[in-house]
Amino acid sequence: KLEILNKLHSNNKSHISEYFGITQDPISQDIMIIMPYYDFGDLIHYVSNYFYNICWQEKLEYLSKITTGLVHIHGVNIVHRDLHSGNIFFNSKNNPNVYLTDYYHNNSKCDVIIGDLGISKSSTESSDDNENYGIIPYMAPEIFLGQKYTKASDIYSFGMIMWELMTGRRPFWDQNHNTDLIIKICDGLRPPIITNAPEGYIELMKECWHFNPEKRPLAMEIYNKIKNMTYCEEWGKRTKIIESPDIGPVTINNSGAVYKSRPLSGMIQSAMSLRSSRSTKSIKLEIGK
Repeated sequence: KLEILNKLHSNNKSHISEYFGITQDPISQDIMIIMPYYDFGDLIHYVSNYFYNICWQEKLEYLSKITTGLVHIHGVNIVHRDLHSGNIFFNSKNNPNVYLTDYYHNNSKCDVIIGDLGISKSSTESSDDNENYGIIPYMAPEIFLGQKYTKASDIYSFGMIMWELMTGRRPFWDQNHNTDLIIKICDGLRPPIITNAPEGYIELMKECWHFNPEKRPLAMEIYNKIKNMTYCEEWGKRTKIIESPDIGPVTINNSGAVYKSRPLSGMIQSAMSLRSSRSTKSIKLEIGK
């Protein structure tokens, strides 16, 4: 797998991390991927540190870079399967690890790289895995409902990243990440729209997290729309970021919100059983009226 991922990196060098190998923690036995050091850290830490200093043009350029990487990943029929803000890395342009290969935008302060493709798989590969790993807010509802990961599942995750860049907060930061949240997501719950954004941004975000995977846009379609928004933001009327209690980094620590990829199959199974039970009871109540 490392050979495949590095081939993808070397052929395109387009916002996809290089991988040097793997190692294992002797105490926890956790398997770890060895990759370059990116000096601005991951997306959530970068946004938390600089949220009110990042204009909308920069945000759109960052999203353009993420979609460029996603286009190449999907172009070789690989599904990331664990796309979230902890796997998007920021690198300053004076860091020797940076790849100056952004074909369309070169004005932003840093480069953006998709990393941690450790559980990625070919979209044509039949998966025998019985375990689902991930972070609940970034996982598409069809995964909870027992369907396989597809490129559209990555697009759903990208929609959550769009929300995160818009608000400076992680999706569902104020809720416990448990069976109840899984059920709510399957029933249509999405993060609230609480701030302004460039024209077309919110509509695109909603398309990305559409319940029906077939109605989500392709990575290239997203790239083209974001490229157009970036042009309008640069040459037209700029969108102001209006300070509000509803946006910006939060200092409240919710221990029930888990933003680390973890095995979730047991919790998903419990959630689906509970959801089915509630649905059955609801039908019986309707019949009994």
